[in-house]
Amino acid sequence: MFARDLVKRCGNNFPTKIAYYCGERSRTWREMDQRSDQFGVALQQLGHRPGQTVAILAPESIEVYEHFFACMKIAAPRVAVNTGYVWPEMLHVLKDSEVKFLLLDARCRDLVASRMDELETLGITLIGYGAGHGLEHDYESLLAKAEGEPHWPTLAPDDILFFSYTSGTTGVPKGVMLPQLSGANCIIQSLGHFGFCPDDVWGAVGSSAWVVVMCYLLGLGNGMTTVIPDGGYQLQAYLRDVERFRITAGFHVPTMLQRAIAEIQSNPVYDLSSLRMMVYGSSPATPKLIRDARETFKGIKLLQIYGMTETAAGWVSYLTDADHEHALRDEIDLLKSVGRIGTSYDCTIRDESGQPVPIGQSGEIWLRGNTMMKGYKNLPEATAEAMPDGWLRTNDIGRLDERGYLYLLDRQKFLISTGAVKVFPTTVEAILVEHPAVEEVAVVGVPHPEWGEAVVAVVVRKPSQPDVTVQEVIDFCQGKLSRPETPKHVVFVDQLPKTTNGKLKKAELRSWLSGGAVQLPWRIELA
Repeated sequence: MFARDLVKRCGNNFPTKIAYYCGERSRTWREMDQRSDQFGVALQQLGHRPGQTVAILAPESIEVYEHFFACMKIAAPRVAVNTGYVWPEMLHVLKDSEVKFLLLDARCRDLVASRMDELETLGITLIGYGAGHGLEHDYESLLAKAEGEPHWPTLAPDDILFFSYTSGTTGVPKGVMLPQLSGANCIIQSLGHFGFCPDDVWGAVGSSAWVVVMCYLLGLGNGMTTVIPDGGYQLQAYLRDVERFRITAGFHVPTMLQRAIAEIQSNPVYDLSSLRMMVYGSSPATPKLIRDARETFKGIKLLQIYGMTETAAGWVSYLTDADHEHALRDEIDLLKSVGRIGTSYDCTIRDESGQPVPIGQSGEIWLRGNTMMKGYKNLPEATAEAMPDGWLRTNDIGRLDERGYLYLLDRQKFLISTGAVKVFPTTVEAILVEHPAVEEVAVVGVPHPEWGEAVVAVVVRKPSQPDVTVQEVIDFCQGKLSRPETPKHVVFVDQLPKTTNGKLKKAELRSWLSGGAVQLPWRIELA
C-alpha cells in the first residue's frame, strides 16, 4: 500500500466529506482526488517522467496538497522550497533534488522574480497559481484542459515519496530522502498512537516545507478533516478556527502552546469546547509549560510526541495523557520525558563505540523501524555514518529508564531548537566568521522564555576592530541567514574556552550562558 492508494480510496469512500479547510475555502475528498488527477495529467502532458522531482514554493494553501497528491500518483518525488530560505539555500535545494517542475504561488513570486534566468538555465518548468503570477503556465488553466486520470507508474517501496531539507552542518540544507513505504506507514501507525477517528477534525500547525507536512496527511488514513492555516500560522486565527470548524484535536509546538496559553488567559473569549486533545512536541517543553497547559486547557487530554525528519516525522515516542496525570500528581520529573517508544520502533542507547549501555545510563539514541529515511541526497558518506546495519543514529543524547520512558538530554548534540525550527550552529558560524571584525565565534542555544531556545553568538573580536557592536554583527547576517538562524544576541569575550588540544568546549560555553553569568536581553523581560 502506498499513500497514493489512500488518496484514491478517500475520494471514493468519503466523496462529499470535507478533506481540508483553509480560511474561507474548502475541498472535499472527491475534489482533492479529482484535482490531483488533473494536475498529474497536466504534468505528464508537459513531459514529466517517473522519478523527476516536482517542487512547490508556496505559503500554506490547499494547492500544496493537490500538488503533493499529484506527485504521489505520477511517481514524482515532492520537494517544498522553504519560503524562509535565502536564495543560495533555495538554489541548493533546486539543484540538489534535481527539480524539473516548480509550482509557484503568486504570493512568492517576488522571492524568485530576479532569478528567472537561473531557473531557466536549470531547465525548470514553472507553473503559477493565484492572481498575478505572470507565468506562461497557469495551474487552473492546465487543470481545466486535463481529462481522465494520470498514468500510475509502477512504484517500489523504497522509491522516493518526498525530500525534506534540513539545516546542514556544511552550511547548506541537507536533503533527507523519504521513501514511499515510510510515508504510508507513518500515516497509518500515527493514527493509532494518537487515537484519532474519522469524525475528528485535526487542526495541525506548522510549515509544510518541512517534514511536518506529514501532519497534514494523516486524514488519508481515516478520512478525517484537516484544518490548514491560511497562508501561515497566526494564533488568533487558529483559536477562531477551533470554534469555527469545531476542531477536536490540535497540534502546537511548545512556543506556540505558550503563546496560546497567554492569549487565552488574557482574552478568554474563544470557544474551545470542541477540543478533546492537544498534541505538542518538536522542541523541548518545560514542566512549567506543561502545568500551565493543563490548567488552561481544562478537561483536554495532552499528548507529547518525539520524532525527527529522518523517521519521516514518524513519531517515535509518546507521553500519554495518563502519564501527564501521574506526573503532575506524583512524579513531576516524568514531565522531562518524551514518553515510551511506540511499537513501530526499536530503540537502544549506545556509547561512542556503538555498544548498548545499561538501562539508566546516557548515550546516543539509535532507532530502527519502518518509517526510516533512505538516506541523505547526494551524501553517501553521511548516509553510511547515520545508518549502520539498518539502525538510525539520531545524534540525540538520551537515556531510558527501567519502565521504558525516554529522556532527551541533548538535542542532536548542539543543535538549536528555536520556535520548533532546528538550527545548526556551524551554519551560523560559517557566516559570522566572514565579518571583518570577528576573530573567532561559537554559536550555542540558550533558553528563551518564548522561543524555547535562542541563537546566541559568542565572539572574539579582532584587535584591530574592538568597537564593533552587537547590532552590527546581527545586521551582517541579514540576507545571509534565515530569521531563525540569525542570532538574537551577541556576547563579546576575550577568548573562547578550549581543551589542551585546542578543541572548543562548547558545552561549557553553553552552560556559562544558560547559568546567568551573562545578562541576556530576555532575562530582563522575565524580571
